Amino acid sequence: MQRFKRLNLKSFDRLALKLSIKSKLMVMLLGVSLGSILVVGYISLIRGRATIKSAIFNQLTSIRASKAHQFELFFENLRHQVQVMCADHMAIAAMVEFNKAYKKLNQEYISPEWDIALEAHYSKEFFPKLYNNIPGEPVFSAYRPESQAARYLQYRYIVQNSNPVGEKDKLVDAEDGSDYSRFHRRYHEVFREIVDKFGYYDLFLINHKTGEIVYSVYKETDFATSLSTGPYNRSNLAKVVRAVQDNPDRGAIQIADFEGYRPSYAAPAAFIAGPIYNGPHIVGILAIQLPVDKINQVMTGGGGWHNTGLGRTGETYLVGADLNMRSVSRFLIETPQKYESQLRDRGTSNEIIQLIKNFNTTIMFQEVNTDAARAALEGQEGTQIVKDYRGVTVLSAYAPLNIEGLKWGILAEMDLDEAYAPMINLQTSIFVLTVILILAVTWIANFVANQFVKPIDALSSGARKVGEGQLDTEVNLDADDELGQLAQTFNTMVQNLRQQRDAIAAKSRENDALLLNILPSAVAERRKKGETQIADNIQQATVLFARVRGFSGLSQDKQVSEAADLLDELINAFDEAAEKYDVEKHKTIGERYIAACGLTKQRLDHTKRVVDFALEMSSSLQRFNNKHQTGLTLSIGIQAGAVMAAIVGGEKFRYDLWGSTVDIANHLNDRAHPNTILVAQDVYERLQELYVFEPGQDLPFEDKGSLKTWILKQAV
Repeated sequence: MQRFKRLNLKSFDRLALKLSIKSKLMVMLLGVSLGSILVVGYISLIRGRATIKSAIFNQLTSIRASKAHQFELFFENLRHQVQVMCADHMAIAAMVEFNKAYKKLNQEYISPEWDIALEAHYSKEFFPKLYNNIPGEPVFSAYRPESQAARYLQYRYIVQNSNPVGEKDKLVDAEDGSDYSRFHRRYHEVFREIVDKFGYYDLFLINHKTGEIVYSVYKETDFATSLSTGPYNRSNLAKVVRAVQDNPDRGAIQIADFEGYRPSYAAPAAFIAGPIYNGPHIVGILAIQLPVDKINQVMTGGGGWHNTGLGRTGETYLVGADLNMRSVSRFLIETPQKYESQLRDRGTSNEIIQLIKNFNTTIMFQEVNTDAARAALEGQEGTQIVKDYRGVTVLSAYAPLNIEGLKWGILAEMDLDEAYAPMINLQTSIFVLTVILILAVTWIANFVANQFVKPIDALSSGARKVGEGQLDTEVNLDADDELGQLAQTFNTMVQNLRQQRDAIAAKSRENDALLLNILPSAVAERRKKGETQIADNIQQATVLFARVRGFSGLSQDKQVSEAADLLDELINAFDEAAEKYDVEKHKTIGERYIAACGLTKQRLDHTKRVVDFALEMSSSLQRFNNKHQTGLTLSIGIQAGAVMAAIVGGEKFRYDLWGSTVDIANHLNDRAHPNTILVAQDVYERLQELYVFEPGQDLPFEDKGSLKTWILKQAV
C-alpha cells in the first residue's frame, strides 16, 4: 500500500511538471473564480436561510397568537355560559326539586334483586371497557353506589334503561311514579338540548352540602353517587366541586384540569362548575364536562391546517402543567401508523400507545418535554428550533395561556424540513452555475488523471482482492512500461500464492483424515486445538471386545487381496452399526474389534448402546455368512465401569485404553464361546430388565478371585 501511495505522489509530480505556464495560470484563475462563486453562494444560502426562518417564525407566532386568543375567548364563553345557567330560574328550580326528590328516595326500600342487577350491569357493561384503560382489575365493591337513593336511581335510569350504553340520556321518565321521575320528565329534555347545542360532554346538578350528583344528562356510573364519600371522591369532578364549596361566592366559576375520569372509562376529562343560588341561599352546584371535540376543533381549525398557513407538517397544540398535551396531535389524525411508529422509536411505553389508540386522542397521554413547552409553562413567550415530541426538529413559537385556574401553554410548530423547503430552489439556482463551471474545468484534468491512474487502480484493486483471499485475481494491463512489468510480476506472485494455498489445503485434508483414523473425532479436535497431553479418567463407560473366529481358515483358500476385501466388508458393516448406536470404534487388530461408549461423549445409556451394538454385530455377521456362504462365528465380551484413556507415544502416537474394565472385557471375550455375548455382573445388573440373560460360568480373573458372568440371549 505504501508503494502505491509513493507511486501516486510521483505521478502527481510528473503531471504537474508537464503542465505549461498557461495551464497553471488558467488553473489559478479558475481556482480564484470558483472560490469566489462558492463564497458568494455560501453567504447567500446563510442569509436566505435566516430570512426564511424569520418569516416562518413570524407566521407561526401570528398563528399561535390567533389560536391563543380564540382559545382564551372559548374558555371565557364557557365561564359565562356556566354563570348564566347557574342564575337561570329553571336551573334553580330543578336544583331545588331534584335535591328534595333525591333526599326522599333515601327512604325507599331497595330490593336485593336490584343490587344483584346493579352488580351484573357493572360487571357486563362497565368493567370490561374500563379494564382496558386502567391498571389492575376493577371490582364492584370499589364502585358500588352507597346510598339508597343512588342505588334506586342507578337501577331505574341505568340498569332498567333499555337504551344502550352511551344513549341512556334518551330515557325521559323511568315511570316508577316517584317525584324524582316527575321532575326528571320536566327538566331532562331541556338540559339535554343545552348539552347538545353547546357541545358539552355532560351536565351535572350536585348537592352543595353532600356532593351527591342528583342529576346528570348522560347517566354514567357517577350518576347519583356522592363526590364527597363515593367511589369518585378523588376524581377531578370531585376536586372542582370542593373548589366551589371552598369558594361559594355567587358567580365564582371553578375549573379542574384534565385527568382520566373513570365513569367515562378513564377517558381524559376536564370540568367547570359554579354555585347555584336561590335568592341569598346556595342550593347546589352546576358542573359541565368540557367539550373535548370543541377544544380540538379550535386548535386544529377543523382539520384545515393548510388553510391556516401550517402547510403539511405545521400544527398548534396545548400543553398542561404536567407537560402532557391538552389537545389532539395533528399526526394522530392524519398519519396514525407513522405517528405510532415515531412514538415507539422514542421509547414510549406500550401502555401509553394503547391508551392513545383506545381513546383516539393524545390529551393527557402525549408527553411534550421540550424546551419550548417548558418555557411556555414558565410564562415565557418566544421562538426556538427544538426537537418536538416526535423527535423531529421543528420551528416552534410558544406562549403561556391566560386562563384562570389552568396553567397551560400553547405552541405552534412546523417541521424544519418543510420550513426550509424554499431553500431548495435557491440552492439549485446558486449551485447550477457552479456545477457547470466545475464540470467544464475538471473534465479534461479528470480524463487525463483517469487514464494515468487506471493501471494503478487496477493494481490496487487486485492487491485488495488478494488481501481478501481471492487468489484467482489477475491484472491485465496493455502497457509496455514499468506499470505493465509490475502487473506481470503481480500475476506471477498471485499464481505462486495460489499454488501454495492449494498444496497447504491438500496437506491439511490428508492430515485431518489420518488423524481421524488414529483418534476419535472429539479427541482429534482437542489435539488440533493445541492439547499435547490428553489423558482422561472416565468414571462411566462400557467397553466391548469382539473376535471373529474362522477367518484365518477362510483366508487360506483365497488370495490376499480377496481376503482383505472380505475382512474390509465385514469391518465396514461393524463400523456402520457402531455409528448407528453412537458407539466409538477404538481399533481393530486382525480379527479383533474393540469399541466403547461414553469415552468422549457422556451417555447415560452407554451400556445399553453397546449391548444393542453387540446384537447388531451378530446380525451383521449372519448377513455376511449368508451372502458369502461362510461359517464365521463371533464371540463378544462386554464390561462397564471406569476407564482410563490417553494419547501415548511421541511422533508415532496412539489413543489407548486401560484399566480393570478393559481387562475384564478382554478376558470375557477370550472365554466367550463362538456366537456368544458374555457380560460381567455390572452389565447384567444395569440391563437385566431390558434383555434376557442366562447365567454363565464363574471365571477366575487374576488376583480378584472369581468373575461372575452372564450370557446375553436377546432383548425382552
